[in-house]
Amino acid sequence: MNTITPPSPLGTNRRSRTQRAVVVVLAVALVASTGVLAVLAATPASAATMTSASTTTSEQQVAAADQTDSTHLDEVGSLVLRRLLLADPVAQSKWLSGKPIADPVREQAVVDEAVSLARQQGVDPDLVTRVVRSQIAASKVVQRGLITSWTHHPATAPTTAPDLATIRPQLDAIDTDLVAAIGAAQATAGSPQCAHLVVAERKRLSAGLDSLHRKGIRDALAGFCTA
Repeated sequence: MNTITPPSPLGTNRRSRTQRAVVVVLAVALVASTGVLAVLAATPASAATMTSASTTTSEQQVAAADQTDSTHLDEVGSLVLRRLLLADPVAQSKWLSGKPIADPVREQAVVDEAVSLARQQGVDPDLVTRVVRSQIAASKVVQRGLITSWTHHPATAPTTAPDLATIRPQLDAIDTDLVAAIGAAQATAGSPQCAHLVVAERKRLSAGLDSLHRKGIRDALAGFCTA
């Protein structure tokens, strides 16, 4: 009769330990693979976040630069408007005195003085020349427009006016400040954004002005950009 040998406890224990070891190895492998997948899944998001942050920073830097340029141009624009509004009393004075609108000797003296100040302050003399000549041209546009209107409508013409001798010191003071303002804004003049900023400044200055003075503002800022 065949005798059935019972399984050895030692063999059973060995198989049990082997099975447990296999389970442990598989568990470790599963955890490791899960971690790798998590890292891989997170990587694109991290890259996207970094790209987004970089883009945001660049946009903020551009916006800050535009704001600085706009601030400098605002200073120029405010002086341009103040100067242009003095064309009205100048026109009134010339209407009553009969003096011509154009005064080449005076105009050249104004430009020469501005260029001299520009060189002393390290400001681009060519830029100053263009801007100051634009102010003179804009002033004459307004003067001609007013005198033409008074010629056609005498009832609206002025009967009193200040003397030019009291107006010109005001113009000279504005021109002195204008040279300094141009110096602060000369980087803006060469910026690719200059034309866009000038349009915005022109709109700001033109608010509330009539068509004649709006044209004067447009002409006064026409020579500012170099780009």
